[in-house]
Amino acid sequence: MISDVVQMTDSETSCDSESMGNCGSVKISISKDENFNLLTVRLVEASDLSAKREDGHPNPYFRVMLDVPCAGSEDRNEMRLQSKVYKNTSSPILNEDFCFQVPTALLDQCRLEIMVYDYDQFSVDECIGYCWLNLGRVSISSSKDSVTTFWAEVLPFSDESRGFFGEILSSITYLSKAQRLTVNIFKARNLRIDAVDTQPAISVRVSLISGDDKRLKRKKTSTKKKTRNPQFNESLSFSVAKSHLCDINLEFEVLHEHGTFGMGSKVIGKMKLPLSSCKELWRAIIREEKSQARWHTLQQP
Repeated sequence: MISDVVQMTDSETSCDSESMGNCGSVKISISKDENFNLLTVRLVEASDLSAKREDGHPNPYFRVMLDVPCAGSEDRNEMRLQSKVYKNTSSPILNEDFCFQVPTALLDQCRLEIMVYDYDQFSVDECIGYCWLNLGRVSISSSKDSVTTFWAEVLPFSDESRGFFGEILSSITYLSKAQRLTVNIFKARNLRIDAVDTQPAISVRVSLISGDDKRLKRKKTSTKKKTRNPQFNESLSFSVAKSHLCDINLEFEVLHEHGTFGMGSKVIGKMKLPLSSCKELWRAIIREEKSQARWHTLQQP
């Protein structure tokens, strides 16, 4: 299923409710700077976003992800940025820009995805829905005076609709005196496990990755059996000098173990978290505060 895209000019700000989805819609503008290989995605506004809770309007925020092919290989790289939270509104005015460094020659092969979440201070954030677009389908303007603007339908979030691989709930703390980075793994949910496998055995492996993609250290949780929604409540600690934090990426891999004593394993979902690019997380690390636990969407391994 693909998100419905309605092409509009900059002056058109009305929304045809009959063409939009039950989860709401998002107005997006896209432009490119070919001199600097820069793609700018602006979230202009959203309309009629559905609330996941029953106590009123949602508190929406938006995670903007760009899936980019790696030149000369079949690998792909995913870049992620996040908006601020808009309190108690189903139709926020955003006007937030998200900039991605992408070679112009690769733009037509990129996929843009926007996840819409409902922030909850006292519980886990719920996904309102998502929209996505293969950039090869649109003509992206390189003129600042004539950006490409459109409304995109927010589609319901489901396993079947977007190749869902599950989510993991975690938080991170850093103690500078001990030079210790601690990754807290609380739980995972809705993991993609073959229906014929009635006795899954699940663990989470966390790796420290350097800026040049070298695997520095790796640790794993205990194994939880017979569930697609395992609870861990475990902490994995790594010795990391504060001066090296900005160059560290965390890689989370959810493993399905098999064989005698779990000697074999298969990665069923993964995600990479660059510490310095997540503003709230980075602020908490620098101030040595405990970051708030967040659900992170797993990607295809």
